[in-house]
Amino acid sequence: MSTAKDLVKTERRIFVTADTHFGHDAARDIFARPFASVDEMDDALIGAINAVVEPKDILLHLGDFVVKASARGWERDDLSRAAALRDRIACKRIVLIRGNHDPLGEAKFDAMFESVEDIVSARGIAGVDERVVLFHYPIDQWQGRPNGGFHLHGHVHGHGVSLARRFDVGVDVKANAMRPRAFVDLIDVLRTTPPSGFVRA
Repeated sequence: MSTAKDLVKTERRIFVTADTHFGHDAARDIFARPFASVDEMDDALIGAINAVVEPKDILLHLGDFVVKASARGWERDDLSRAAALRDRIACKRIVLIRGNHDPLGEAKFDAMFESVEDIVSARGIAGVDERVVLFHYPIDQWQGRPNGGFHLHGHVHGHGVSLARRFDVGVDVKANAMRPRAFVDLIDVLRTTPPSGFVRA
């Protein structure tokens, strides 16, 4: 499947999120998440997804879906836990843009998602005319930036430098309220800021 072409052609609603860090107990302290336990955190984040993303929608998860429990490589228990968490999300179509906590070369992990990509860059996603670059990490000079393109990312948990038409879709960003954002609505908000950098006539 060509993810970019599929996202351009689809008529389904698209939502974006990042940095759920499911199963990551330390995330409660590191990111000041207001939960008494990791299970409460996971329940709340899954509930937030299911409250806004319907089964037939598409969820673009921009990385760090789950964090493994051990310092070793991905164990069978880690994969089983990740699968159980994924199964509780009602949305059938999740595209994962791999983050630094998502495993490489784990076929069973990748099979939990419709596709797993390192980066997606395309014009026309959900009818958006401008190019949108989807990547786990924030980029200062992204493809299409001089022509008004957008960049959605995660990784920095709301602590990145603000740039016009670039936005952190992670759950820890206050504006996201720990929920996925509707792709076209978010782009409409970002479009109120002018393109940054050199703009070709």
